Formats: sequence, structure tokens, C-alpha cells
Amino acid sequence: MKKITINHINEDIYLETLDNGLKVYLYVNKNMHNNYVTFTTKYGSVNNEFELGKDSKFYKVPNGIAHFLEHKVFVEEKDPQPEEYFAKSGGICNAYTTFKNTTYLFSSCDNVYDNVCYLLDFVQNIYLTDENVESEKGIITQEINMCNDRPGDLLYDTIRKNTIKNNPFKESIIGTVSEVNSITKEMLENCYNTFYHPGNMFLVVTGNFDKDEMINKIKENQNSKEFSEFVKPKLKKYREPNDIVKEMDIVECNTNIPKMAYNIKINVNDFDMDKRKLSIYMFIIFNLLFGDTSEFDEEMKSKGIITNTLYYNLLNIDTHFIITLNNSGDKYEQLIEEIDKKLEDVSFSESELERKKKVLISNEVFSYENIEMINEMIIDNIIFDGKIETDIIGIIESLNIDELNEVASKIDFSKKSIVILKK
Repeated sequence: MKKITINHINEDIYLETLDNGLKVYLYVNKNMHNNYVTFTTKYGSVNNEFELGKDSKFYKVPNGIAHFLEHKVFVEEKDPQPEEYFAKSGGICNAYTTFKNTTYLFSSCDNVYDNVCYLLDFVQNIYLTDENVESEKGIITQEINMCNDRPGDLLYDTIRKNTIKNNPFKESIIGTVSEVNSITKEMLENCYNTFYHPGNMFLVVTGNFDKDEMINKIKENQNSKEFSEFVKPKLKKYREPNDIVKEMDIVECNTNIPKMAYNIKINVNDFDMDKRKLSIYMFIIFNLLFGDTSEFDEEMKSKGIITNTLYYNLLNIDTHFIITLNNSGDKYEQLIEEIDKKLEDVSFSESELERKKKVLISNEVFSYENIEMINEMIIDNIIFDGKIETDIIGIIESLNIDELNEVASKIDFSKKSIVILKK
């Protein structure tokens, strides 16, 4: 196994690449009492146009198919079903689909070796029939209707459609009812065979276990199975303009309190900088401007414009960062004016930066006391960077005030889209 040492923290993550291409990441912490295990395919909702096998033509599938596939992978032909199996062994299981990956997981204290093998088994053995595909459409339609009734989900979907023009990040992860109804068993099989190959997947085990016994059990499990030759999926690339789609949108919906989202579209190619470092600078900039310890937060609360701190989110769509600030309240017009005013002249002091650096470094150190956070960090690194970042504290320590202010000065705050939800 290859040992990956996280600098400044002196923690080790072990990597083994199996003969079938599956990458296994192991993090052992003997102070923990439980284990958190994830099995991830590099396949999410944005991967809806790709070359199928060795055919040079692009194959397009409906939006929502990755999420649909997650539902079907989670169903076994014969009982026990995954939820029942893990419950009997003292664990809990779940799955989720994002824009760029689909992940199956469980958490348990006991039987971790058997549970890992079962996780591998049920994900690597899909059961599809025309009948169970059709019946699933009704279940997912109910889920879509529930999402459409939730103001938070409606706000987030509208944000992306109004900010992103071409990139499939603009589309709903779950899809629309008509898109889901157009999905066929053949489509699901094609996507499963393309993206659920071990060469396109990775397993992350974090917790209290013996790493040598774990890797031996995993190898034994995988060696008992046969897989076709791996053909790396070739995905369609999209040209995304800097301009937003719609500057202002007021959407009427069933919400008791109006909700506001203020979105800024930032071209990452405007910055000669690694994306990981740039994303940290972006977090610091918007946290210093609008975070819970900022002057803005204190002033807006004292004036009664907001009652809760603005929520910050960064969506990485490869070519751009979509920065979202959102809040709930009746005084959204005043809040928008105040945000506009705050962004007219953005600069920071060295003491402000150093304070945030200390917080970020302490967060990194303490994250290794939480096996779920470590597991999610590994997933994030692999999906967005293709490798584990071994010197994140070194990156944070290298941040300097001149660079911070230069990054802030290059942000075009005019590329903004505002969405209001109200009754």
C-alpha cells in the first residue's frame, strides 16, 4: 500500500489500487469506536452526454438518470435489502447523488469487514427489469413533487438556471417528471456499465480497523468477480460564457418568509492560481465581507435588516465558481442594496487575513477527530482534484495579503443574478 502523509498534521492515509482498477483509501484512527465507509463512482447528474464504449459518437441521456440509477442500485433482487442487512449488523446505510458523483455508504461499529464486502456486492450487482424501472418512476415523481414544494430547493434550482447558460450544472440533479418518465431500462444499463466499472470507482474506509486485514478482505472480494475491460468515459465539454442568464427573478411560491439569493459568477481562468488555493481565497473574501464576525453582519442585524447571518456557498462548475449568498426576511430589497454597496470597494487588512488563516488551520487539525469529515474530504479531493491534497495547511499558511487583495480586485461583481422567492 502507498502511504500518503498529510503534512503538518502527521496523519496517514493508505492507498491501494487493485488489479481491476478500483482505488481503495484507508484511514485508521484507533481512538474511534465506529467506522464510516463510502463507495463512490465518478458519475453524477452533469455526466449526461458521453461516448458509449468505444463508439466515437456521443450518447445523450435524460437529466436525472444518475439519481434514478442510485435508486435501482440500492434495490436487491432477493432479501435482505441493504437497509435490513446493515440494521441487523448494527449499522445504517444511505446513498446520495451529486453533480459529479454517486456515493453509497454505511456507518457501523461492528462487523466492518463483512459490511464492506456486502457494500461492494450490492453496488456491483444491479437488478433491473422493465417492471421495476417503471414502478420506480412513480416513486421518483413523488420525490420531485416534494422538492418542488420546498422553497429552499426551488431557490437553488432557480439560482443555477439564472446563472449558468450551457453547463449541465444548471439542471436539477433529480430531473423533471417528463425526463424521468423517458428513462428506459436500456439507458440505465448503458450508464451503469459505463460508469460503475471499478476503474471509475473508489472505496474509502475511515475508522477503527486493521488496514492489512481490510485490504485483504477487499482484494478477496474483488478477485472473486469478473469485470470487462475498462474504457474510461469520455465526457462532453461545454463552453460556458461569463455572462449570466437573468439578472433579477421574482418567483411566487408557497413560502411564509421571502427568500433571497445573491449570486456572483466568477471565471476561474481570470486568476493564475490553483483552484484549491483560489477557492480558499474566495471563502476568506466572502467570510470577511459577510460572515458572522463581519462588520456587515453586525450592522445588518442592528438595523433589523437580517436576523440570521448570510449563508455562503461555492459551486465549482469547472470553468467558473458560482458564489451564492442567501438569507430569509422581508427586507430583502434593503439587503440587496447593502450588499451592492459593500462590494463597491473591497479590500482587507493583514490582521483580518491572519485571523482567518488561524481558524482554517485549526479546523483542518480538528477535522481528523471526525471520521465522517475525513471520508468526505477524501471524496472531495478525488472528485475535484483527482488526488488527495497532502499540504492543505501549507497552502493556507502561504496565503498573503497582497494576493488576497489582488484576487478580490479581479472579481467582476457585476456578473450577478438575484433570485427572490415570495408568496
